[in-house]
Amino acid sequence: MKSNKLIRMDQKSLIKLRRKFHRYPELSGSEMRTSKRIGEILNELNPDDLLTGIGGHGVAARFSATGQRKETILFRAELDAIAVDEETELEYGSSKKGVMHGCGHDGHMTILLGLASKLHRKRQEDKDVWILFQPSEENGKGAAQMLADPKFDQVEADCAFALHNLPGFPENRVLVKEDVFAAASTGLDVKFKGKSSHAAYPEQGVNPSAAVADLLLFADREFDEYKSKNPLNKIVTAYVKVGEKAFGISPGEGSVGFTLRSVSDEDLQDAIKKLNDKVSNIKAEFEGEVTLEEVEPFAVTVNHTEGVERVIAAADQAGLEWDRLEKPFPWSEDFGQFRKKFPITLFGLGSGEDHAPLHSERYDFNDELIESGIHLFMKLIES
Repeated sequence: MKSNKLIRMDQKSLIKLRRKFHRYPELSGSEMRTSKRIGEILNELNPDDLLTGIGGHGVAARFSATGQRKETILFRAELDAIAVDEETELEYGSSKKGVMHGCGHDGHMTILLGLASKLHRKRQEDKDVWILFQPSEENGKGAAQMLADPKFDQVEADCAFALHNLPGFPENRVLVKEDVFAAASTGLDVKFKGKSSHAAYPEQGVNPSAAVADLLLFADREFDEYKSKNPLNKIVTAYVKVGEKAFGISPGEGSVGFTLRSVSDEDLQDAIKKLNDKVSNIKAEFEGEVTLEEVEPFAVTVNHTEGVERVIAAADQAGLEWDRLEKPFPWSEDFGQFRKKFPITLFGLGSGEDHAPLHSERYDFNDELIESGIHLFMKLIES
């Protein structure tokens, strides 16, 4: 029967499942098919609780302790893909143009389903285990949406863990770091709405070019102190647009996008306020409309010290080599939001030193990580 295949979930079956996820990727907020399939598989594994539609398309399953519970532990994976056109030529390559699993979330999901299969066969005597599948990780919205959903009130944990595959590091090497593991970040979208006119009569319009230039120079000139606090504190001009390639028109609209990164939520908020204040000053002098919107906000991912030590102990028990990272990663991870509810620990699992980078058109998850990821999570549970 079909259900028996799912419950057994040997390595061959898991690889086949992972590649099926890869074949049918879905963007943030649109993970309906993926979420439904996850729910179907979990349902066949008979968890004690199964929650669906959390914060959109989130899914959570609890496997209860068989005896007196001493701890509740949670593991998280992500559901969403990225907006990149795949160029791998794999037989299981993306079926959707412009959408692919270029970050390895298909592999992370598969690892958690393999873990759920093991818990189906043998519950822990003294631990409840939650298996959590998060939507909208890539745009930084999913964790907050789940936290705001009343259904998520049922999900409690003494500690939570997640792994992320890391190209550029030795295969199956566990990468840990205390305190900050990944930076906070946010996008700022500033829009200018003036009034277009004939280029022969620019005085009849309101051209935002000077205001846009003022903001760009400010961002480049005034953030030395912010950047000097830490090498990972960064501000990048992501895009600039004023008008079209039409020499007879004085444009009336413009937009500027910035990306801000920091290893401190406080530093990031100070930098956002600084840009907000500048935009307010420009708005007071500009004869049109100016708006600023925060886009894709990510909190800093701060690891629990005890959780890091548990990962190291689990790696030793699993026979996996591990390294302590000296610096946080400059990219961001939505897992950081969950520390508002419980202690979190995010760690890396090397995909191979020559593996295609994350978010690359040539990226594909390394299936060799599935078995070791499951084994490592089981050791975290058993520790």
